Amino acid sequence: MTKNLGNAKPSAPAKEISASLFSRAAPALFPLVVAALGYLVGRHYLGL
Repeated sequence: MTKNLGNAKPSAPAKEISASLFSRAAPALFPLVVAALGYLVGRHYLGL
């Protein structure tokens, strides 16, 4: 099988690719989001 017949299915649809990218980035961004929320809440309630 050296010829590319052009009828092979793609390994994953575009939706799954973007979801996997998000699921890989979400754990890294989570502490950043928590820190930003903590900062905003602290600034609002504690006047820091």
